[in-house]
Amino acid sequence: MANSDLRGIVTAAATPVDASFEVDVPRLAQHCARLLEEGCTFVSTFGSTGEGASLSTAQKIAAMAVLKAEGADLGRHIPAIMTPSVDEAAGMAKAAAVLGCRAILVLPPFYYGAGDAGIVAFVDEMLKRAGRPDIDLLLYNIPQLSRFAYTPALVDAMQAAFGEQVVGLKDSTGDVANGVMLAERYPNLSIFTGDDRVLTPLLAAGGAGMIGGMPNLFAADLCAIYDANGNDTAAPLVEKQAARIAAVDNFGGIGALKAGLAARDGHPGWCRAVPPLQPIGANAAKQLFEAFGRTGAFLTENV
Repeated sequence: MANSDLRGIVTAAATPVDASFEVDVPRLAQHCARLLEEGCTFVSTFGSTGEGASLSTAQKIAAMAVLKAEGADLGRHIPAIMTPSVDEAAGMAKAAAVLGCRAILVLPPFYYGAGDAGIVAFVDEMLKRAGRPDIDLLLYNIPQLSRFAYTPALVDAMQAAFGEQVVGLKDSTGDVANGVMLAERYPNLSIFTGDDRVLTPLLAAGGAGMIGGMPNLFAADLCAIYDANGNDTAAPLVEKQAARIAAVDNFGGIGALKAGLAARDGHPGWCRAVPPLQPIGANAAKQLFEAFGRTGAFLTENV
C-alpha cells in the first residue's frame, strides 16, 4: 500500500466550543495532543463527531491555522470537508494542503439528488478552485446522513478521475459485510470503519483501521483492539465497546461524548454543542455514566 501510514485508530475528534459557539482552539489542541499521546495515529477534525456541518469553513480554517501556529503537527490531522458548496469545499481543501494536513476526508455534497457523475464533478471543481493541491483524498461514506453512498461504482469513478490521489475510504455504515467487501475489493486503499464493532473483521480482511468518535473517550481500548490485528483475543474489549456505543446512542450521541469529556476533564464547557445540537441533561448524563461504569469505565457527574 503506497500510503501505508494511513492505518490504525484515528479519532474523529469532538470540537470544544466557547459560549459564543466559536471553536475553543486551546482546548481542541490539548484534546488532539492527548489522543495522539494515547496511541491514535491521526486525528480527524471537523467531521460528523466534530460538528463540522455546523461550523463555517472560515471558523474551521481559522482554528486550523491557530493549531499550526501553536505547534500542532498538522501532518497528523485529517480534517473533513462537509459542505454542499463547492467554493466552501475548495477553501477547506486549499487550507488543509497549505497547512500541511495529511489528507482530507471528503463527504459527498448533500441536499441535491446528485448522481455519481455529479459527485465526481463536485470534487473535480473543488480541486480545481483549490489550485489542484497535492493532498490525499479519503472518501467519507455515511449515507444515513449525507444521503449518498460511495458505492464500488462511485469509488471506481473517483479513482478513474483522480488516480492515486484517492487513498482510502471511511465506511460509517456499520455494515460488516460492506466494510469487508471494500477491504477485499480495494487492497491498495486504506479502508477504515467508523464503527468499533466492525473493526476486528475489517482488520482480518486487510482493512486499515478505524476513524470514529468513541476514541475521544476510549482511545486506549480501541488501540488495543487494533493491535490484536483481527484476532478474536480482542473480543472482550469489543464487547465493552459495543455496550459503550449503545449507551452513547441511547443517551445523546455527540452530546453524550461531550458530557463524558466534560466529566473526564472536569471542564463543563465541553458540554456545549453548536445549535441545533443541544447538551444532554443531568438525568441522561447520570444514566450514561452508569452504563459506562458497568463496562469498567468510571466517570462521575461532577460538572
